Amino acid sequence: MDNVSYMQWRRQKLDDYPRNIEALVVDIGGLNRLSAGEKDMIIDKCRRYNMAIYRCADPAVDRAAIRAFAANFGLNRPDYHLCANDDGVSELCVASVGTRTAYVPYSNRSLSWHTDGYYNLQSRRVRAVVLHCEADAASGGENALLDTDIMYIRLRDESPDFLTAFEHPECMTIPANRDSLGEIRPEVTGPVLSYGSGGSIHMRYSARKRNIKWREDDMTNAARECMSSVLGDKNGPALHYRLKPGEGLISNNVLHNRTAFEDGEKSPRKLYRARFFDRIKTL
Repeated sequence: MDNVSYMQWRRQKLDDYPRNIEALVVDIGGLNRLSAGEKDMIIDKCRRYNMAIYRCADPAVDRAAIRAFAANFGLNRPDYHLCANDDGVSELCVASVGTRTAYVPYSNRSLSWHTDGYYNLQSRRVRAVVLHCEADAASGGENALLDTDIMYIRLRDESPDFLTAFEHPECMTIPANRDSLGEIRPEVTGPVLSYGSGGSIHMRYSARKRNIKWREDDMTNAARECMSSVLGDKNGPALHYRLKPGEGLISNNVLHNRTAFEDGEKSPRKLYRARFFDRIKTL
């Protein structure tokens, strides 16, 4: 993107950027009752903000409904990751037995800033995510959300060299995932920033302090500090929201985190999540 085009795009992104969560919301009939008009409104939000929150009048949900809803937006290639079911959809709830107990998303602990699938091979980049709430927690479980395009702008405004550092093919390394039986996933090294068709921006990032190896050079360290400052700014551009039952988030894998939560005795928190190699189709 030449500088003139970039400045026009930057101005439009900043002018459009929502100042409150309600700007992201679209009311729909249900996951299996999506009208053409409702679909168009979700697409418009995703085109401008890379995400939308939908609220279902009909709360009926199962994994098949999640996949059918996602298909409306060109999301047909799920990430069949370690903790997903055989349809590519996983249930985010506190796990007490099995493989999921080893991973923080399936606990009630907080999740630091990240994009989904940051540990995937480059050939398996997660470009879009659907997150749907069936039951919320008694307390906590709030997400912070930030469009990766806005983070790109903030980094570029501070120094274009930060982009170069984050584009380096050896910028961030995730060590291999191993258990007592051997290697589950090999070590993965790649950039933080990469680009898709039409100039779309993809970010793989984790703010975790452990099990991340960063390229050791001054510019990478400065870029990381800049990014951490933006993400940690209480008055910054991130939006905060706790999904309620019947609500969901569809996004082009925006930056997000999650606060710790406590389950109620009768209705533990349960969200469905599906991750896709496709980007939301907005044309």
